[in-house]
Amino acid sequence: MPLLHLELLGDFRLRTESGSLVTISARKSQAMLAYLAVKPGQLVSRDKMAGLLWSSTAPEQARQSLRQTLSTMRRELAAVSPQKILVEEGDFLSLDASLVYCDVVEFETLVATGTAEALDPATRLYTGDFLDGFQIDEEKFDQWVLAERDRLHRMALRAHAHLAEQLTRSGSLDEAVAIAQQSLRLDPLQESMHRTLMRLYQQSGDLLNALQQYDSCAKLLRRELDVEPDAETRALQQEIVELRKKRNAPQPSDRDARKTVLVVEDNVLNRELANAVLKSAGYNVILAKDGAEALMILGREQIDLLLLDVDLPFIDGHKVLEALREKGIEVPTIFISGLPGEEPEVRAFAIGAADFIRKPVKNSILLARVSKVLR
Repeated sequence: MPLLHLELLGDFRLRTESGSLVTISARKSQAMLAYLAVKPGQLVSRDKMAGLLWSSTAPEQARQSLRQTLSTMRRELAAVSPQKILVEEGDFLSLDASLVYCDVVEFETLVATGTAEALDPATRLYTGDFLDGFQIDEEKFDQWVLAERDRLHRMALRAHAHLAEQLTRSGSLDEAVAIAQQSLRLDPLQESMHRTLMRLYQQSGDLLNALQQYDSCAKLLRRELDVEPDAETRALQQEIVELRKKRNAPQPSDRDARKTVLVVEDNVLNRELANAVLKSAGYNVILAKDGAEALMILGREQIDLLLLDVDLPFIDGHKVLEALREKGIEVPTIFISGLPGEEPEVRAFAIGAADFIRKPVKNSILLARVSKVLR
């Protein structure tokens, strides 16, 4: 049973079995523990350790510094456990692998297993890059940290990609989307993972989010690398555009003669009143409580008219219509607003509104304006 838990993915942290933090005072003691912990049971010579941690000093001085550091470390570890965590065999050093848990070792073991059941905890274990921000201003050790950080980072990206692929094959699309998004937080410039997320949105029927993911990818690549998405990404975007056109095209065989109105209103009472009035007049009505929900609906449904409140949480009505125009989505839009002043109305017409109604709205006026726009 491990007595100490050493966390190296992210900040350096050493904890007891109960979870209490253990203080290791010297920075180079922490460095030594990290180096030994990722090589469980492996013997490291004192000369190698001295050269690694005191590469800028003469060999004899480096050995003396190592002896002093080891003396301090023994006392600090003994205060945690009477068992010998630091193993010293003649001229060699190691940690007792049965007494020390290291998250890097666990992470590599899980990734090597390769199953979804192992990759899932592996991706959750990778909470940050190896010894993030940790350095001791000794060239050899700091170079080793950089190399390990890069190796483990790439391993984490591969683990996320393999897990997303396995989840997709099993039909767990929502879980696959979450893993793809998590991978992009680790490295936003993974164009292949942007494509994976686009395909996942496409498979789940959320074509608007798929196209928005392409836009995010393209903007990021232009800003960070001054390049355009590659041919495969552009081809996927065009495929989704064509699919969305086909989906939104009216089908004469099964078209509902009634027009569909999407009502976007955060006030429950106003939303339900509009719903009742429009349904009584023979319209199909779909309701959304905010701009984000409206954009998702517009990505899935064929909408004949958008009845859009200006003052919405998160994404206001003006920004909703601007987002639709940027995507090339043309839906006749009537704004409804109780905001004072002329600016909301002026801006609404500037971005393409078909009409603008001020609150409070009379039922007869609402129906007359809706009928006029739909004609």
